[in-house]
Amino acid sequence: MALDTPEDLFTYELQGIYYAERQLTDMLDELQTSATESNLVEGFSHHREQTETHVERLERVFDLLDLEPHERNVPTFDALREEKRQADSEADAVAVQNALYNHIGRKAERLEITAYEGLLALADAIDVDDEVVDLLEQNRNEDKDALDSLESVSEGAEFQSFIDRLL
Repeated sequence: MALDTPEDLFTYELQGIYYAERQLTDMLDELQTSATESNLVEGFSHHREQTETHVERLERVFDLLDLEPHERNVPTFDALREEKRQADSEADAVAVQNALYNHIGRKAERLEITAYEGLLALADAIDVDDEVVDLLEQNRNEDKDALDSLESVSEGAEFQSFIDRLL
C-alpha cells in the first residue's frame, strides 16, 4: 500500500489498530490464564470482552469507509506477546509474574491509546464521518479506563501483599 495521502495513512493506521486489537484478544486470554492475582484475572477477563467489542467497532469503521477489514502487522504488539512469554520462562516467583503481567497489560493499553489518538487526529484532518469518530473514541475511552484499572491494581493492597512477600 502506497502512503501518499492522509487518507492512505488513516487506512494504514486503521489496519494496524485492527491487527493490534485482534492480537490483544489472544494476549488477554494468555494473561488471564497465567495471572493468579484475582484483580488482574478479573481485569484481563473484562478487558478481553471489551476488546472483542473493539474489533467489532473497527469492522464497522471499515464498513462505513467502504473498505474490507484488513490487518497490518504491528511488530510492537508482537513484542508484547514475546515479553509475556519471556516473563513466564524467566520469573519463578508468582508475585513477580503478576507484576510483569500487569506491566505488559499497561504497555498494551498505552500503545492502543496512542494509536487511537493518532487515528482521531487523522480523522479530524481528513474530515471522516462522525460515526467513525464516535466508534474510535469509544474504543480509546475504554482503553483509557482499562489502563486506569490496571494502574489501580498495581497500587492495590492485594497486589502490594504479593510484592511484600518477595521482600
